[in-house]
Amino acid sequence: MDPQEFIDRLYLALLEQGWTLNEIDSMDVIYYLHLLRRKRGDEKVYIDSIL
Repeated sequence: MDPQEFIDRLYLALLEQGWTLNEIDSMDVIYYLHLLRRKRGDEKVYIDSIL
C-alpha cells in the first residue's frame, strides 16, 4: 500500500467514526498508530515499514 492510500483509508475510517477533518489533522498520528498496534496486539511496527 502506498502512503497516500494509507492516509486516505485512515481519514475515511476516522470520518466514518464521526471525526472532523480538523480533529484528524490536529491529532498525533504516530501515537494513534501506536494505540492501534496495542489494540491489535501485533508486534512492533515502524513508521518506515508503513510509509
